[in-house]
This record gives sequence, C-alpha cells and structure tokens, in this order.
Amino acid sequence: MNPYMRALASLKLTVGLLIVIAIVLSYATILESMRGTEAAQSVYNAMWFYALQGLFSLNIVAALWERWPRNRWRIGFVITHASMLLIFGGALVTLTQAISGELQLWEGESARVFERQQRGFARAPMPLPFTVRLDAYEMDYYPGTMRPANFRSRVTLIEADGRESKAAIYMNHPLTHHGYTFFQSSYHVEDGREMTVLSVSKDPGMPIVFYGFYLLILGMCVVLFTRIMQFREAERVRAATKKTGIGIPIVHRAAIVVACAASAVLAGNAFAQNGHQHGPPQVAPPAMVEALRRMPVQHDGREMPFDTQAREAVRVVTGQRAFGGIDPVAMVMGWQMDQHGWLEAPIIKVDAHVAQLVGAPGVKHVSFNQLLASSALRQEIGPAIERSQADQPQMPGDKALLKLDERITVFDAYLRGAGIVAVPAADRATRWTAPANVTDPAAFTAIEPEVRRNPPPFYPSRALIDAEMRYNAVNPVGLAWWLLLPAAIAAGLTLERDRFRLRFASIVLLVAGFVVMTWGIAVRWQFAGRIPASNMYESMMFLGWGVGLFGVAAMFFKNRIPTFNAAAMSALTMFLLDRLPMDPFVHPMPPVLAGTPWLAIHVPIIMVSYSTFAIATFLAHAQLGVELFRPNDRAAVQKWADILYWYLMVGSILLVTGIITGSIWASESWGTYWGWDPKEVWSLVAFLAYMAILHARSDGQMGAFGVALWSIVGFWTILMTYLGVNFVLGTGMHSYGMGSSNIVRSMLMVGGAETLFLFLCWYQRASREAAEIDARNAAKS
Repeated sequence: MNPYMRALASLKLTVGLLIVIAIVLSYATILESMRGTEAAQSVYNAMWFYALQGLFSLNIVAALWERWPRNRWRIGFVITHASMLLIFGGALVTLTQAISGELQLWEGESARVFERQQRGFARAPMPLPFTVRLDAYEMDYYPGTMRPANFRSRVTLIEADGRESKAAIYMNHPLTHHGYTFFQSSYHVEDGREMTVLSVSKDPGMPIVFYGFYLLILGMCVVLFTRIMQFREAERVRAATKKTGIGIPIVHRAAIVVACAASAVLAGNAFAQNGHQHGPPQVAPPAMVEALRRMPVQHDGREMPFDTQAREAVRVVTGQRAFGGIDPVAMVMGWQMDQHGWLEAPIIKVDAHVAQLVGAPGVKHVSFNQLLASSALRQEIGPAIERSQADQPQMPGDKALLKLDERITVFDAYLRGAGIVAVPAADRATRWTAPANVTDPAAFTAIEPEVRRNPPPFYPSRALIDAEMRYNAVNPVGLAWWLLLPAAIAAGLTLERDRFRLRFASIVLLVAGFVVMTWGIAVRWQFAGRIPASNMYESMMFLGWGVGLFGVAAMFFKNRIPTFNAAAMSALTMFLLDRLPMDPFVHPMPPVLAGTPWLAIHVPIIMVSYSTFAIATFLAHAQLGVELFRPNDRAAVQKWADILYWYLMVGSILLVTGIITGSIWASESWGTYWGWDPKEVWSLVAFLAYMAILHARSDGQMGAFGVALWSIVGFWTILMTYLGVNFVLGTGMHSYGMGSSNIVRSMLMVGGAETLFLFLCWYQRASREAAEIDARNAAKS
C-alpha cells in the first residue's frame, strides 16, 4: 500500500484524532460556562474544527480500505466504521441543507412566515407553503399547583387552495406537514393573551444520521460477539495451565475491606448532622400519629400519605430526616397545633454566614423569630431574592440565603395552617382544602373515613397509600447497602481461595440487595406514576441497580471477581445515596420529560453504562494495586486486565446506545438530534476517551498497565458527564446543581488522591522497568 495511505489509515492517527477532538469538545464546554453559548458555538462552527472532522472521516475511509475483511472476524469492523461515515455524511447534509427556526403565534393569529435560524444567532424570515393558525393554547397543571404538566397548541393548517386540517402540537408529540416539523417549544402570556412558540425544522440529513446510529450499535455488538468467539477459540487451543489464585493475601485483604467499611461509616457520620437537644413545644398526640401518617393529602402536584409530606417538610426546614428524634408526622402536625410555641423553637437550619447575621455564631439551627428579628438578614436576603428572580449573577452567600428563604416559606405555610390540605376538591386539578379547625388533629383524622364512603375517582387507594408508606418505612436505599456491604466483604474474602460458605453468603446477600433495589425502584415507579429517572437521586438508584445487575449476572459465569466488584461498587453507590444530602422525594416532572417512552429507555441505558464503567474502574484500581504490591504476579495482572477489557467493551456499547437514544429523544422534543448541550458533548467526550483506549490497546500502543491507568483517567469523563456538567459547569438544559461547593470540593479531593495513586503506580513501574534494563545491560557486559 502507498505509504501515505498507510499513514492516513494508521491507528496512531485514529487515537490522536480521538484525543484531540475530545479535548476540543471539553474546552468548548468550559468556554460556554465562562463566556456563554455564543463562545462555544464559535468553536463548534469553526472551519478548523470541520477540517478536523474531515480528517477523521478520511482516516476511517483509509482504515476501511487497508483492513477490508479477509475473514469473518472483521465484519463488525466494517459495519461500525461504515456507520461512522454514514453519520458524518448525514451531519454534512444537515449542516448544508437543514432548515430550522421559530414560529410565534398569538391565540387566534395566523402566519405563513417563520423566523429561520441562520449561522451564528442571526435570523431571517422564510415563507411556508401553507398557513398555520393558532386556534387555542391549552395548559395542564399538576394537581393543586401552578406547575405546568403539559402545554399544547391546537392549530389549523390552511393550504394554498383553502383546504383546512386541524391538529394538536404538544411536548414530545410534534406535527409534520409538507416536510416541515413543528415542535412545542415554549409559550408566553402577556395581558391575559397567550402566545405559543413553535420550533420549525426540515432536516433531510436526520434519517441518514439515524440509519448510521442503528448501524453503529449493530456493528459494535457484532465486534463484541466476534471478540468473545475469538477469545473462546483461543482458550480452546491454549494449553491447560494451573489455575492461579489472585488478590492480596487474605489477612491483608480483610484488613483493607474492614478499613474501607470503617472509613465509609465515618464519612457518613460526617455528612449526618447531630439531632438538636431542645425539646419541641407541642406535637401531635401519639395515639393520633398513625392515623395522621396514612391520611391522603395533596402536596407538590400529587396525592400521597401525610407521612411522605411530613418527612419532606422536616428535611427541608431542619436539614435532617428526624429532628431531635421526633416523628416527622408528630412534629409537622405540631407546627399547626402550636404556632406560637414553634416560633421560638430553634429548628430552622442555617449556615455559618446566616448564623452570624442573626447574632448566633456557631449554631446550626435558629428559631423563626430570631430570623424575623434580624435586620442584617433582611438587608441581605431581599436583594438575593431579587437577583435570583431577575436572573442576575449571584453574589457570595446568595445560594445559602435562597435556601433559607425556601425553609422559611415552607415552615410559614404550616404555621398559617395552609400546609396540610386533606379535603379533596370536586376535580383533581383543583387544590384540596383543609378542615375548618387546622389546629385540631382529630379534625384531620376524621377526613379519610368520611371521604372513603364515596371517594372521588382520583382519591388514592388504600393499597397505593400502603405501598408508599411501606417504601418510606423500609428505606430500600439504606437497606440495600446494609445487605451489599457484607456481601462485598464476604466476596472479597473468597478471592484468594474459594470458600463455599463465604461465597454462598456473598451470593445470597448480593441477590437480596439487588431484590431490595429492584423492589424500591418498582414501588417508587408505582406511586410516582412514572419511571423514577428524572433527577440525580433517581438516576443514582439506577446506577446502583445497574452495578448490582452485573453482579447477579456474573454469578452464572462462576467468576468471583465481578461478583466482588459489583457488590462493593453497588454498596458504595447506595451508601452515598443514603448518606449524602440529596433530595429523595418524588417531584413533578417538567413537560419535556413527561408523556414519552424515551425517559424509560434512555436513562436506564445510560445509567447502566455508567455502572459498567464504575466496575471497570474498580477493576483497574485492583489491577494497578497488584502491579504496585505484587509486580511479579503477571498471571494475576493478566486476569484482571482481561476482565477489564470486557467491561470497557460492554460499557462503550451501552454508552453509545444511551447517547443515541438521547439524540432520538431530542429530535422528537426539539427538532434537532444534536444541540451541543454540555451534557451531550461530555457524553461524547467520554465515548471518544474510551474509544481511544480500546483502539490504542488493539494497536499495541498500550499494554495492560496503560489500559488500566488510562481507563481510570477515562472514568473522570464519566464523572464530568454525570456530576461536573450539573455542579461544576452549571450550564445547559441538563444542569440543575450550579456550583454546589460540597460536590466540587469532593471531586477535587478525590481527584487529588487519584492523581497521587496513579503517579505512584507509574513511578513504581517505571523504576522497575529501568532496573530490569540496567540488569540486562549489566549481564551483557
């Protein structure tokens, strides 16, 4: 082959391009966080970036030409790389031929022209081959709230010859007519008039890209299948060798496991706040607590037992699950029974800055009256709220002040008797009401028996109330890690030598933990009325469940290593979910997440891919640990390296499938399959990072040590995708954490420790290799 063609087809060029493109994309997201969307678009639309993608396409073409399959093992290679060319080709058609824009219509108004989006942020009018009239704009709200559950535009399409047809456009249900697709994007209300904002799209490149997506998934699955067949074939012809135990000596390993468990418990105690010692003024009588606990109420857009509402109220106001050991139901009812007494109770959580403002430095909880009496607090909290409402840049301390405002608002609603609404309205959309005497618990306990005699159709059944109360009482997240932690310890103790009782115990506990996680997700799905996959807490539930799923699956392959890894990682995930200050309550979903099957498809796939990479990272650490402490045990290193490779392969397939399903979902919601949102970009960066590792391994550019080390580095792209976009960058549609100092601080601390560990592993290996070279040179001389 021509040397230029061989250079163009080089896997070294492939790996280099993958790394360079990933760096450029990550840089663009940081630029967007610092300077805005326009700055990032200047990178994505730069000619040099297009040229970089063109060079990548030529590299793929040359690779196909040079490595055209001479046997059945390369079929997956052809499908995968041909799909990439199809995706690039479709994207080029989108870039040059696609039409996108926006159509704004007031109710009753007609239009034949929309504003077309041009390069950059410029717009220009463009005619449609038909007229669109907005007949009505409708909004649905979550029960008892003003939170939009859905909004739709009822339109009439008028042809040039006068023919009319009616249609409805709403979130995740676009309308296509004469090649143009209309998406419900937003709305605007002014002086009682309603205006709909529709996205308009006509993209001939989208079907081409989607065909490429499907082929990419198929091709990667074929590659995995052929790798498995090749591996089995090699195993059959390989000479039988004595089975080698792996791992750290059992005493040392047990010490490490116990130390890790102790560290985890200490870390959890650091996150948990100590209960306050002051007794409450007045709480609900114990005899009435159980009846109050199961009382159906309307809260935050859905019906639930009062037990759930009380738990949320106590967590929001006090920052604890149960303040001072008092039952949340008894405490919250007490807020309405004895308003004056609770005004003086120091139960509202504050940070150090707010404590200083109210003249109580060093305390963590203050009373409502203390806050009201502080003029210094009033001078700061008012401007902070105004800046938030006006979308102005936040000042230092604004976040804590806004959180305090939320706590005060919630607490004040109960003090005024407006917090507990248990009397159902005539229809589900109307807010429920409270009994005449909101300070008498007996007035509340009398409501449910009366309503049950002739319940409205939307009144929750006893079975549904019982299911949610059982979920609250069991706390499946907490129970899961209590089962999975001993499973991990037992599995770890079997790595050196197969011990039937310990292995059996680890399997039983792992399966039990997995069943508890599955039950928790299923019951949460039941009472929420949707898949639990709409926020950070719920996505972490799927993360832990996905890791546990791999552990259960590994039992059928009789391999103790994945079982140990899965139990340990799943236990850690559930432990952090249980102990970190994350919101565990079910909240209404925004319209873009509701009414679409893609939420139930995309989120589980992407979270299981993260789970796979988490296990791979655990394996990589273990492999490097063997390299560090037992450098001569090459059989053990190879065993860990082989398992790591399979996890990287499976994780990459799941990750790209998650990216593709998210892209298809976006096309149905917004009319574009790729919008350069930071979450999208970082998921692509993560995929490119792992592709670089796998291609470098395939070409022999890195061995087992390099794959392990760089897969740990690669996992930080997953962490950046999952946490960094939300809590560090704070930009894009997927951002909801914006600068959480605890998360950022934790990531920096772990990153520093990780860097030190990787440096020690690299230094030890480099020193050993240098010593071996010196020894060989000395022997020759």
